Amino acid sequence: MDAEIAERARHHARRYVEIVERFDLCPWAAPAGARGEVWIAACDEAEIEDALARFAATPGAVVGLCVLPAFAGDLTALRRLRGRLNTAPIGRTLALAEFHPDAPKDDANAQRLIPYLRRSPDPMLQAVRHETLASLRKGTTVLDPATQAAILAGQPIEPVRDIGDRIADVNFARVQRDGAALAAALDELIGERRADPAAAPWR
Repeated sequence: MDAEIAERARHHARRYVEIVERFDLCPWAAPAGARGEVWIAACDEAEIEDALARFAATPGAVVGLCVLPAFAGDLTALRRLRGRLNTAPIGRTLALAEFHPDAPKDDANAQRLIPYLRRSPDPMLQAVRHETLASLRKGTTVLDPATQAAILAGQPIEPVRDIGDRIADVNFARVQRDGAALAAALDELIGERRADPAAAPWR
């Protein structure tokens, strides 16, 4: 891939991460960024397995963003790419999520809103090691003192929900409160990217 195209894609991906941190869409984004654990690469679709393998082999890299500036497909096509990678050998090591600038807004519920919040400037795949996700989920199952006391007293408690579901619920509430500002920030960044001479064919 042309070096200038790759660098512009990484630049806009970093801008997207800044928006995620500003609106606190992911509780781990800011800490990972502060510790230098966010890994960003730009590549063509044919190179993505190699790029993901490099991320998996990079010590200290916790979150990987593989930006695909030349990917001309829509969100459905990007999901198909993610599905193919999930069944490839790299899928045994990494959990992948798709991000696309043209994801529609569907705020019927928290889960259906997720693609809209993943409107990145270029199509991209986020990668996290399965072992990292497992440790995060394990860490969130520790019960707070009030819940522990309720259990000891024989009182019924609600089941502990998956951390991903809880983050989706928090973000759903945030959109109800700050949705206009968030949409404006994403729209501005995506518009800026599409005006960039090094933008992808979908602009």
